Amino acid sequence: MKASDQRDRFLIDEMLNHADVIAVNVRKGRDVFDTDTTTRYAVEHATELFAEAAEKISRPFKSANRQVPWARLRELRHDVAHPYDTGANPTSVEQTWRFARDDVPKITRKLRHARFPRIAEPARE
Repeated sequence: MKASDQRDRFLIDEMLNHADVIAVNVRKGRDVFDTDTTTRYAVEHATELFAEAAEKISRPFKSANRQVPWARLRELRHDVAHPYDTGANPTSVEQTWRFARDDVPKITRKLRHARFPRIAEPARE
C-alpha cells in the first residue's frame, strides 16, 4: 500500500471519528445544542476537524470520490476556523446545526463506501 493511500485511510478514519462525535451531540437535540455551550463547542470543533481532515486528503482520492462535497467542506472549514476574517462568512449556529444534523450523516455514508484509486506501481526489473 502506498504512503498516500495509508494517509488517506487515516484521514477518512479521522473524519469518521469526528462524525461520531458530531452524531452523539446531535442526538442530544436542538434545545441542548442551543443552550449548552459545551455541546455546541463540541459540534463546532468536531466539524472543524472533520473538514480539516477532508482538506488534507489526496487529489487522486478526491477525484475517485466526487460524490463527497469536497469544495463545500473546504469552504465550511475556512468559515468555522476563521469566523472573524474579513472575507470569511461566519458560520451561524443554524448553519452549523443543519450541517451536523443533515450533511454529516450523508457524507459519512459516502465515506464508508469510498473507493481508493488504483494507481499502477512502476514495474520493477
